[in-house]
Amino acid sequence: MAVDVAIIGAGLGGLVTGAKLAKEGKKVLLIEKHSVPGGFATCFTQENFTIDVGLHSMDGLYERDPKIEIFEDLDVYFNVEFEKITTGYYRFTNGRIDFTIPDRREDAIRVLIEQFPEERKGIIKFFNEIEKVTTHTHKIPRNKAMQALIGPLVPILYSSIPKWGGKTAGDMLDKYFKNEDLKLALIGTIQYYADDPYKLSAVIFSIALSSHFKGGNHYIKGGSMKLSNHLVNFIKDKGGIVLTNHKATKLLFDEGKVCGVEYVPTTDVTSNPIKVFTKIVVANASIPHVVSDLIPAEEGKKLRDKVVNMKIGHSTLNLYFGFNTLLSELGHKDYTTVVNDESVFKLENVFPNNYGDYRKRAYLFVDFGQVDSGMAPSGKSTGTISMIDNIEDWFYLEDEEYKKRKSEIVAIFIERLNKLIPNIKNHIEYVSVATPKTKMRYTHNPRGTSIGFAQTISQAGMRRIKSKSPIPNLYFASAWTFPGGGFSSTIWSGWQCAIDLLNKLK
Repeated sequence: MAVDVAIIGAGLGGLVTGAKLAKEGKKVLLIEKHSVPGGFATCFTQENFTIDVGLHSMDGLYERDPKIEIFEDLDVYFNVEFEKITTGYYRFTNGRIDFTIPDRREDAIRVLIEQFPEERKGIIKFFNEIEKVTTHTHKIPRNKAMQALIGPLVPILYSSIPKWGGKTAGDMLDKYFKNEDLKLALIGTIQYYADDPYKLSAVIFSIALSSHFKGGNHYIKGGSMKLSNHLVNFIKDKGGIVLTNHKATKLLFDEGKVCGVEYVPTTDVTSNPIKVFTKIVVANASIPHVVSDLIPAEEGKKLRDKVVNMKIGHSTLNLYFGFNTLLSELGHKDYTTVVNDESVFKLENVFPNNYGDYRKRAYLFVDFGQVDSGMAPSGKSTGTISMIDNIEDWFYLEDEEYKKRKSEIVAIFIERLNKLIPNIKNHIEYVSVATPKTKMRYTHNPRGTSIGFAQTISQAGMRRIKSKSPIPNLYFASAWTFPGGGFSSTIWSGWQCAIDLLNKLK
């Protein structure tokens, strides 16, 4: 078999790349080792509850959001429903303060000033500053004739923000604010991007935060798998081939250039590998996995030298719930709630707390029943608890010890959740746990991370791995590349990779 492009992995980055290339007439083969596509953008069903393994909410969808053009071009809006979350960005509570931050810039500024009147000037300056950063980095051409300029434009845009290019989110918050509770509230959803505010790039923090205040937040009705399934069908409708339950085993080389890929069915991994020859291979799989398992030592040296010392991002632990009622019936009214323990007094406490005692560890609770999510039977709802976690605490446990620890954590967080929403523990029909080990097993991402390489100063923005690798004819599209982890960034990564390849394949 010969194709124009072979894509390894059906996560969002690979699916977006494949969909765009297929639409433009390229013959695409997508190889996915699991039975379902999507990576972290997928769902599973247990006891009539549909559980989203990765998506809590999607930021943006404002006029200049790069996703708008991508979704229009790939017919997403005709096939996927986006439910607007109307309860605000998130509620933050830590025993000292308890309030909800709205998802509109003007409303957020007003509420924060009401909560912290002595910080009024700093609040206004801070929001102006993150707006400037986002304006610089999101000046992406909407005209399709200008799409080829995206690649050359991005470095220029990033180089225009030297003020924060070498600073962290903690540095930025310390510059504008004295009140530590205000800083903690604004860094509340840090688990989406990093585990330490003093290592997270200020640019990445600014872009992410500003995007939530520009377009609000949305949830995909029916779960993130609806988006993944649409992109699979789009690729097939345009003549592409999507092979699930098949595992890539080796990249093929000819005179130092990638020329194809070998793969086997996961039902018979000892069978003779199938070879497909291609002009380009796109790796949606993790870059460390590609380097260690798919490329021979000699051919992979340049890439290996480039990534060997890069820090891998954090992982998370999730508890998935099915409730026999809508939580609004229990008086709960927020879609996302960030819970900090009272012992976290300032920003420098955030990192140790993220790996500390589960009874005091910061967590985030998402109540999908606050929107028409389509995830549960009528009158019931689903929810997710998420927190930063360390794979070393799970990886070496024997089976019984592993199960025991999961049970202990379920008990701890049911009690903590019951404190947040009284009587909720009497309405739990289903609960399960996904540890970093679970995520590493299903996605093959080192440490179970969903964000790829950590978004530190030295690994963020244009310092990040780009779609074009040092190895000829090998490209990347995933959270591991520019611009980084998260649903929006991964979608953009896949799109940028497709644009780069269309220019190359002309």
